[in-house]
Amino acid sequence: MVYMLLTPHAAVGIAIGSAIPDPKIAIPLAFLSHFVLDAVPHWDDIGMGLSSKRFSRISRPAFRFVLVDFLLALSLTLFFVYWSLPDVGVAVIISACALAAILADAYYIPLAFFGKRWGPVMWVVKLQSRMQQSSKAPRAFGLLIQGVLITLCLLVAHQQILVLLPQIWKIP
Repeated sequence: MVYMLLTPHAAVGIAIGSAIPDPKIAIPLAFLSHFVLDAVPHWDDIGMGLSSKRFSRISRPAFRFVLVDFLLALSLTLFFVYWSLPDVGVAVIISACALAAILADAYYIPLAFFGKRWGPVMWVVKLQSRMQQSSKAPRAFGLLIQGVLITLCLLVAHQQILVLLPQIWKIP
């Protein structure tokens, strides 16, 4: 059972939102990046991949892990939103792209947290589960890949925001 952490998805969304100023391009691209990342070898054996044989609620330790992961993704997003201010447009694009990048995992919420098996929800869950079955990786390698991805994306976002700052703050 495999599930990529939310933080790499959010980091890619932040990088896309920082680098692409047009929300008509950036937001759909951030959403599609979720599926591309799910195909990258990764590890996260916490019970969210929910194979087609077992659809059930997640355990309490897995819930805590998901909560910490979500809070880390939210913190990174808020950090880059703050950094992009006073340009509210860039802040909104970064926020929207980070949300779009993790949106596909929201389909797991009714199933994993409430045990509900709704038609469209199950279709997306099964699709993601099938995609991720081919991207299993050992723990060390999978977490290394996710760590490198997060680092690279945040460096791109940081650089893009630094390029904008003189223009935003009217620095000569």
